[in-house]
Amino acid sequence: MLIHTVHRRPGYSGPHRLLFIWRKYILKTYIDLHIHSTASDGTFTPAEIVTSAMAAAGNKKDPVVIALTDHDTVAGVPEFIKEAKKYKDRLTAIPGVEISTDYHGVEIHILGYNIDINNAALLERLKVCRESRDGRNEKIIQKLQEQGIQITMEDIRPADPNETIARPHIAKQLLKKKYVSSVKEAFDKYLAEGRSCYVERIMPTPQEAISLIQNSGGIAVLAHLMYYKKLNAEQKAELTAELKEAGLAGIETYYNTYTPVEEEYVKSLAKQHALLLTGGTDFHGQNKPHISLFKGQGEMDIPEDILPEFMEAIGKLKQPTGK
Repeated sequence: MLIHTVHRRPGYSGPHRLLFIWRKYILKTYIDLHIHSTASDGTFTPAEIVTSAMAAAGNKKDPVVIALTDHDTVAGVPEFIKEAKKYKDRLTAIPGVEISTDYHGVEIHILGYNIDINNAALLERLKVCRESRDGRNEKIIQKLQEQGIQITMEDIRPADPNETIARPHIAKQLLKKKYVSSVKEAFDKYLAEGRSCYVERIMPTPQEAISLIQNSGGIAVLAHLMYYKKLNAEQKAELTAELKEAGLAGIETYYNTYTPVEEEYVKSLAKQHALLLTGGTDFHGQNKPHISLFKGQGEMDIPEDILPEFMEAIGKLKQPTGK
């Protein structure tokens, strides 16, 4: 929030005395720290993420802070940063990643911010994660074929080998081939956990992901804690404590599906463990059409007072050279 003040002119007195005149120009900061592009399972290219964010913020001077956090890949970051440079007077673009991990059989996501996208160890581990997804995808395709569905790996294979291909890509092919009427139906009928074509995959532990992020110069944040329905409140608290011990820096406090009660619960954990507060919509474009940038499902508003500590924690932004 920027407030400009015009103080009283000297010489005014009596009934004409003007103590001061306030002129307030309040600039709203638009924040979204959890966004996916076509580099993983979103439908907007990294450049389109930037232009869409600026359009959503409006043709004003309001600051914009966004992070690209694709699943298990940083392939979209150079394009993201290149496009962001066109708006450098009001846009802060943060290179990020969302790493899928396994916590006692529950898939937990760890967000990494301001990472070095050229870090060799990080790139190698993300490659392993993608290869694990590929192996899983092949098994899913095989299960679908066994049910008489005509689909192959070539149908979903990306042009860029660094892009992450996941179940939404398979779902879209099922829709394209008219086996289902929507992406949601594809998950409900075939791809969701417990359905006939669901396949588990091998993932690193959350602690390993935190270490990878730290060693690449970034900070690690626990994503959408209340999303993990297999964990009860006590287990969620235990998870948070364990990850704090492993070097977790923050927790996603503002998320598009949180109820006010859930949000307060996450805030209490953040306070208890001295964790940074962050927030994001988990935007995926048309793969999650009910979620929009900055606003989530319509009512979300990430407060700008989370930014000072967050920006201090990530330090000077590394800006990779765009393609």
